[in-house]
Amino acid sequence: MTKTVKLKVNGWEPDIMTPEEAMAYMDANGIRYEICDTPVPVLSNKVSCGLPADMGDIMIEEFTSLPKSAVRQHFVIDVPARGDSMIEADIHDDDWLQLEVGAIPSDGDIVMADVDGEFLAKVYFTDNQNRKWLLPKNKNYKPIQLTPKDQPRISGVVHHVTRKAPRQSYNECMAILNSALLEMRQEGDAMQRLAKAVGEGNLLFWAASAWAVAYCVARDCCGYEESVSDFERKAAKMDLPKNFAFPCSVGKVQRTISNHPYMRLHIDKWKENGASVREIILMEFLRKSI
Repeated sequence: MTKTVKLKVNGWEPDIMTPEEAMAYMDANGIRYEICDTPVPVLSNKVSCGLPADMGDIMIEEFTSLPKSAVRQHFVIDVPARGDSMIEADIHDDDWLQLEVGAIPSDGDIVMADVDGEFLAKVYFTDNQNRKWLLPKNKNYKPIQLTPKDQPRISGVVHHVTRKAPRQSYNECMAILNSALLEMRQEGDAMQRLAKAVGEGNLLFWAASAWAVAYCVARDCCGYEESVSDFERKAAKMDLPKNFAFPCSVGKVQRTISNHPYMRLHIDKWKENGASVREIILMEFLRKSI
């Protein structure tokens, strides 16, 4: 067994457990751990949690063979975290802490230490008076000062934190799917979205060309492909607020579009092709609303 390392730099330092001592301590106290001894390829690709991405060529940068190729060649084990004293360091209950056993800590390192019979994960720190501390990362907990009489022993330094990806329940999956399908149906119904926007923009519908503008916005923003006459029939049946003062009348949209050639162009080209100010105002409002 390797001898316990006792630091003598800058005065008193806590003992550093050997790997054998650390595992014996955990075994004696019923602390679960796993030895990292499986080669794992380290990939250069990053996984996407947003839109699907092309994986391209998977690049294996290296193989990490723990513990022999672990950080600074020390023995490495994984220990589950408990409690919430390190939540501001993004360490949560049931996360796995990869512990480099026997490593000598520097100020600011997260260490695992035996203090008065309790196994703790905290930030190791030496203040300007050479006092040794274990610092929590949660304002609800107080720092712990280390003193020789407490005989604190540090088992190692935490370099990596991992957590299991949670399995989603059937109900959670169905809720996500149903919400997405509902949103897709609502997005796909151009007339339903347009009806809501028309109701909100009631006061902007003060010209005969207003419904023609509505048709063109539906056409260019929602992919609406039906004819103007079909649009007029559907618009006349829209569920609009009772106080809406400008209902669509059959023939009005068709005549207006026939009289205004720029309306046959994409709405982005209206300004440069003679659209009136009131039509531009209504068009921009509807465009942002549907």
